[in-house]
Amino acid sequence: MNLFDLYYEDYEKWFEKHPEIYEEELRTIKTLLPKGRGMEVGVGSGRFAAPLGIKFGIEPSIKMAEIAKKRGIEVVNITAEEIDFEDEFDFILMVTTICFVKDPLKTIKNCHKALKKEGFLLVAFVDLNSPLGKMYEKNKSKSKFYAPATFFTKEDIINLMKKTGFRDFECKENLYGDNLDNLKFQINDCNDGAFKVVKGKKY
Repeated sequence: MNLFDLYYEDYEKWFEKHPEIYEEELRTIKTLLPKGRGMEVGVGSGRFAAPLGIKFGIEPSIKMAEIAKKRGIEVVNITAEEIDFEDEFDFILMVTTICFVKDPLKTIKNCHKALKKEGFLLVAFVDLNSPLGKMYEKNKSKSKFYAPATFFTKEDIINLMKKTGFRDFECKENLYGDNLDNLKFQINDCNDGAFKVVKGKKY
């Protein structure tokens, strides 16, 4: 059974417990979010798509998709590796999804194909090289969500995107510190912050 079908209630509670972190992540994504028709890959419960104005997403978890639909999102129940759209979207967003897919390169290839010419892919993730990322990696075996996750560095993500034809990268970050209870918030160009958003353009 899908991990997020089992723990969808805990997922929702996390955002209720950490509203400031959630708002800062949204703020960071907004700094790079293009206009046009968007899709979120791994839309989950619609926590990001809904406030960002994204009306369409894909999500393998039936339980999470049900919540997203209640938030006004049209959801197709497929995995990232099963995406088969072509030249349809102005931009695609993934928020931490890349940590959970089985084939990151195929996922990004599918996103490239689904984008219109000069469309954008935004990959948001917790950077493995950040203090918070190192903490997550060290303790992931104890986490119901992160136990199966693969954490990436900014360089890892950009290299994957380069292999599939993305260029003109931008990167913004937020969340500084190694503990969820004492994070500092500020949006900067990417350095040692935990929550990063890498944006690349399709050519």
